[in-house]
Amino acid sequence: MKIPLLAAPLLVATVATGALAQTLPTEKYPYMSGPITITSCSVNENKSDSTVSPNSLRINYYVNAPNRRITSVTFRVHYAQTPVTVTDTGSFDYKNQITHQFNLLGGLPWTGTNPTVCRVLTASFDDGTTVNPPYEGPDAEVPGAGAPAVPAAAPAPAAPPAMPAPAPTAS
Repeated sequence: MKIPLLAAPLLVATVATGALAQTLPTEKYPYMSGPITITSCSVNENKSDSTVSPNSLRINYYVNAPNRRITSVTFRVHYAQTPVTVTDTGSFDYKNQITHQFNLLGGLPWTGTNPTVCRVLTASFDDGTTVNPPYEGPDAEVPGAGAPAVPAAAPAPAAPPAMPAPAPTAS
């Protein structure tokens, strides 16, 4: 089936709009995010009104950097189209399981147990160094979202080859 040339841009716009409207897939755990491995990231439902319960954002993780101690971890969580940033401070040793609950996201419409994004934005070590794992999430460009989006590692595509000149036709 041939699509008229004038209809092609409309078709492309419709397909592109449909692709943007799709929900993001939920991350799978365990998920390694820089020097941290997140083993689960979840919220609880307030069943009386189908919203997220207050104080129910729970992040389970451990430090996966041998012989290093973490003093601060900042996470980016994206749930029900709402991005939040939360920082956990303390003294976290290699391979020790950490479970913390945070009073964020309460009252949002319930969309399921797992946020679509749960990543590490920054992690600070006890020697003063800080790492910013690459983050290219759906809200990486939001001011204040933490680490800036990291450019893709792939090189820019090459320019298309020049079209050959049409062959002369006999008249």
